[in-house]
Parts: sequence; structure tokens; C-alpha cells
Amino acid sequence: MNLLEIDNCTMRFGGLTCVDKLNAQIGKDELIGMIGPNGAGKTTVFNIVTGVYNPTEGDVRFLGQSVVPFKPYQVAELGISRTFQNIRLFSSLSVRDNIRVSFVKNLKAGFFQSVFQIKSFLDEEKGFEDRTDELLEIFGLYDAGNEAAKSLPYGEQRKVEIVRALATSPQLLLLDEPAAGMNPTEKVDLMNLIKMVKDKFKISIFLIEHDMKVVMGVCERIFVLDYGKKIAEGKPEEIKNNPKVIEAYLGETAH
Repeated sequence: MNLLEIDNCTMRFGGLTCVDKLNAQIGKDELIGMIGPNGAGKTTVFNIVTGVYNPTEGDVRFLGQSVVPFKPYQVAELGISRTFQNIRLFSSLSVRDNIRVSFVKNLKAGFFQSVFQIKSFLDEEKGFEDRTDELLEIFGLYDAGNEAAKSLPYGEQRKVEIVRALATSPQLLLLDEPAAGMNPTEKVDLMNLIKMVKDKFKISIFLIEHDMKVVMGVCERIFVLDYGKKIAEGKPEEIKNNPKVIEAYLGETAH
């Protein structure tokens, strides 16, 4: 069974078709890329998968279950998490608290337990603290845990956003242009980070990215959108030499 199946999805806004009869599948432990020109419909696909939009036609299934009727928080509860093209951290909160907010969906203690600080609540809080510390250690952020998120360098803020998404324990992580705004050194670090996340957390990653070196360097399979239609799909070597892709997007063979 595929982890994610996008089945003949179309998304229209009035007379504009942003996604046109898209079919795509992501298996377990895969790292898949999606590329295309600006306005090709890439982020719209992410919004369909995560419940921001309901497709005009078609279906999206996660582990065989349709997620089309679900709200974004319900999709997250199923095991799909995402980052955004524009960083959406709580900039005034600490790095640690930005990560801790992701545990809300796992919170079992109610109002009474939290107000009176009973043992079940305190045990749960301790578990969240321990998991936060573990994630901060894994990603080299422990020393910055109490700093305001906005005080970190741009590349580190991107890292915090990825860690926050991972704190929800997803089976599928969607990354929307994670290299946007990064310098070349940060992009190399990002590529290593993405590979580490996939291998260490045993999850699938679905990546939108404009930087061809990042896409070609980390993705096992890539599909290409142009005006909402999938025009190509294959391994990086196949994609960078595909005449349709070169004409529609790359302009020249990617290296």
C-alpha cells in the first residue's frame, strides 16, 4: 500500500484551474520532489494534501483513507505534517516553546488535571520536556533552546520549523521550499539535514523546491508540474535530461 495517493485531483478557483487531473503516489520511506515554474500549482497540491483546500474533483488517500473531508488539524493527527515557504515560527517564543506547541495534539490531561497539577498531568509534561530535549540534542539546538526563535540565523530558524513538524511524529513530512532564502553553505547543511531526517526518523518526505542542486541532490524520484499538469516523473537523472522539463522549467540541462 502506498503511504499517500493523489488520485485524479483537480483544483479550480473560479475559471482558473490550478491543478489538473493530478495523479501521484508516495511510498513508505521515500523522498520525493516536486518542481515546476512559479504558479505551476505546487503549493496548491500541498494545501490539498493537508486539508487547507478540498479538491474540486478527485481524492487524496493517506494509508488508504480519504483525507478530503478532513480539516488540517485532523490531517496532522493522522500523521501528515508540513513546513511553509515563509517561515511561520512563533517568533517571540523560545525555540523550546516553538517545539513544545506541537505536543498539544497528544495532550491527554484536561482542565482539572492541569489546574490542580495532578500526577498524570505532571508525568505528561515531563514526557514532553524529555522529548523536546531529545529533539534539540539531535538537531544541535539544545544550547539555543531558551533563545527567542527570531534571534536565530535564518538557516537555524528553518531547522526549528522542521523540528517542530517532526515533533508531531508524522509518517509523512511535507517541506515547502525549505532552501528559500538560504546561502550556499546553508543549502548544503539543509541537504544533509533532510537525508538525516529521513533515515533517522524512518519517514517519507515530500519536497517542493526551486533550487535544482538541492532537489537533484536529495530526491529519489521527482515529478514536474507545468500549469497544474504533471508533465514528467522519474529519477533525478531522467528529469534533468527530459526535453519537456528543460523546455518548461529548467531552460538548460541541470548539473
